[in-house]
Amino acid sequence: MQLENFLISDSYLVRTSGTSDGTQDKFFKDNKWFKLDRYGGEGLAEYTASQILKLNGMNSAQYVDYTPCFINGKPGCYSTNFLSENESFITLYRLYKNVTGRDLATVCSKMDYDDAIDYVINFVQVQTNVDIREYLANTFILDEVILNEDRHFNNLGILYNETDFRTAPIFDNGKSFLIGNKRGAAYAKIFSPNFSINSKYLSKYATLKISKNVLEQLDDSIPENFKSIIAKNL
Repeated sequence: MQLENFLISDSYLVRTSGTSDGTQDKFFKDNKWFKLDRYGGEGLAEYTASQILKLNGMNSAQYVDYTPCFINGKPGCYSTNFLSENESFITLYRLYKNVTGRDLATVCSKMDYDDAIDYVINFVQVQTNVDIREYLANTFILDEVILNEDRHFNNLGILYNETDFRTAPIFDNGKSFLIGNKRGAAYAKIFSPNFSINSKYLSKYATLKISKNVLEQLDDSIPENFKSIIAKNL
């Protein structure tokens, strides 16, 4: 794959730091988000995740499609802004904080994983009338296959267009495939640290079914170690 190199001024830089381990330098230009790799490989991880979702028939509105690229000569990726006009993204963290004044991660950490998942689902249902079970189920299935260690309440959320709420697309999958991992073992960040436990709890609501044939459909730009991780977790 021939990667395009985008020359982007720092005037388009949006964020350079954060509390998340997966935080990357980001630029917003021409209605596109550009993210620089932090550890190396995040752009390809984002691309691989979106290809898995695309190849397994997920509706394009349900996930963000990433393309690997160079940004000012450095590796990263870009995606089209998923927000429509007059639409806002509200993270689950922010929704809970605005309503209760508390930190959702802290509250959930004091519960058993199943109680915490149900608690979040019920909270969102009450506040927005949106059922997020399918959204979470599909996200957890993807996270288990790619070992996404940076799924947290700031990259899970809902969209609001001044009258209605709906679930956000699946995005922010760069901290996967053991990228930046020095432990050699991967752990989920919210609910249970075990990816399989999270995905199985809501599996009956999932519409995403990842076929083993996906490995044969991935293009040659996908690193072999990524493919090995996918094969192991399917």
